[in-house]
Amino acid sequence: MEQRNDNAATSQVKRYNEIYKTLQAYQAAVNEVAIVSITDLSGKIIYVNKKFIEVSKYSEEELLGNTHRVVNSGFHHPSFFAEMWQTISKGQSWRSEIKNKSKDGTFYWVDTVITPVRDVKNDVFQYLSIRNIITAQKGNEEKLYNFQKALSRKEQQLKDAQEVAKTGSWHLDIPGNLLEWSEETYRIFEVPTDTPMTYETFLGYVHPDDKQRVDECWQVALKTGTYELEHRIKTSGGIKWIRERARLEFDPASKLAKAIGTAQDITEKKNTENELKASESLYKDLFNNSPFAIGIMDKETMQFLEVNETATKFYGYSREEFLHLTAYDIRIPEDHEKLKKLLQSDAYAVDNSTRTHRKKNGEFVVVEPTITAIDYKGRDAFLITINDVTEKNKIAEELFNTKINRQKEIARASLKAQEKSRTEIGRELHDNVNQLLVASTLYLKRAAPASENDKYLLVTGTDIIVKAIEEIRMLSAQLVPPSFNEQGLAKAIKLLAENLKLTNTAVEYDITIDETVLEEGLKVNLYRIVQEQFNNVIKYAAASKVFVKLKHEKKFLTLEISDNGKGFDQKQKAKGIGLANIYHRAEAYNGSVVIETNPGLGCKVKVVFAYPVLSAVN
Repeated sequence: MEQRNDNAATSQVKRYNEIYKTLQAYQAAVNEVAIVSITDLSGKIIYVNKKFIEVSKYSEEELLGNTHRVVNSGFHHPSFFAEMWQTISKGQSWRSEIKNKSKDGTFYWVDTVITPVRDVKNDVFQYLSIRNIITAQKGNEEKLYNFQKALSRKEQQLKDAQEVAKTGSWHLDIPGNLLEWSEETYRIFEVPTDTPMTYETFLGYVHPDDKQRVDECWQVALKTGTYELEHRIKTSGGIKWIRERARLEFDPASKLAKAIGTAQDITEKKNTENELKASESLYKDLFNNSPFAIGIMDKETMQFLEVNETATKFYGYSREEFLHLTAYDIRIPEDHEKLKKLLQSDAYAVDNSTRTHRKKNGEFVVVEPTITAIDYKGRDAFLITINDVTEKNKIAEELFNTKINRQKEIARASLKAQEKSRTEIGRELHDNVNQLLVASTLYLKRAAPASENDKYLLVTGTDIIVKAIEEIRMLSAQLVPPSFNEQGLAKAIKLLAENLKLTNTAVEYDITIDETVLEEGLKVNLYRIVQEQFNNVIKYAAASKVFVKLKHEKKFLTLEISDNGKGFDQKQKAKGIGLANIYHRAEAYNGSVVIETNPGLGCKVKVVFAYPVLSAVN
């Protein structure tokens, strides 16, 4: 019997040893690839493996007894970790991806699983955390996202460009007999964008009288690799003209593999050309009575050969004067070099960009041309139609200015919301938090100390709370703006200067303003700008004198704050938060900021607001 028990005990010990060795193997495998840590219920680290030390670059002594805040990168919102604690506190496992920061400042991402550890009573007494490094994966995800975003932007730009140019694109895949059209191509053909396309389907839209010519041109392209043709198509809206250009690509066996091309809607251009060719009388009537300025120029000399009456009225030259001019004479000198290059590259006819022309009286106008190469009485020439877009550009500029003003209105509303929030916080600190601290001092003062040491601790604690009350009062005073209806902006600024006087800095004033024309939000903004610069003087300037000037001067409201402090080199020092706030507040009310400073020569901040802006605000 004893022998049997000994054998059972030996077998059980052997089994335990096998399990222990297996667990050691598991632990070694996990430690090799994963970051492992164990914390107590309060989050203090009580165990870290070598991988944790290697990745975080903190020593074991620096980690043990600390919390995982030591590797917090600040990337995640506090609610992220609050949700984590809420989950594991319930005894449930939690998993997510976390961005951490090592001791040397480098960031790394980890796929984290936190598991509550239970004792024999099934009570949670520790938290086990296992993290796998996924930094490279996250980097690839970010690169992929940025690439997709850039690709989407370029696709939209291409789509917009095609729409503006009325030029679609297509791609023909020979093995699959698949013809892919861009959205603009579908629009030109007036076909739903989900319509499947093949070469045969395309031929179905070609005008019957042009099908043979299209096919013959395609057969030639199969030999030359280049396809270019103007032909008609049938659409639901009627007959259209398109110009097709394509490049064909062949496989090693010289068989067509694919083709890529464009389809440009040239209906308007062709209609104009056909109408001009249809009748000389109709041509003259259209030419001379067109609402657009039209001219014909010799391609070689760029001299005007003909102009219509609209052109003579628009530019101010007589027809005889025009016939002695060239394109250079109505273009501004800055564009002459560009014009030469366009002519040399034979790209003049395709340059429909807006440009500036000069009239006979010297007036500048912005025009948008349509240029067509034509044969004029046996000479190569350009037919040019001019569209005056000067007013259009002015309207666009006005719309832009309206947009800017709207943004400034939003900025002003944002500043007002910030002021409201700061006021509520300041009052909350003053009315509620301070009351709690005052009540605390009363309780501490009524406490009966059991020893001299207790008495010392009570007195010290009371003093600390009293200091905290005073700090909160000062903070509340800074957060809550003064009531300008009761004391006025000038007095509020002078009271604000008391903080400077506490630093032995003398303050002089020159404040002459009519506060009745200033909107309340602008007053608060001026007050905050002065407050911001006073804080800058206290923190950095080491000044003994500060001068504040606030005046109505002609059509401007000018605020100047100058000091005789250390100054700084603007080229070396970037704009800090304080100055950035001043710029932001000034721009919200159409103000401009000028800073004059040099090392050792003090600093002057000048903010100017225009009167029309003030009236608009009111």
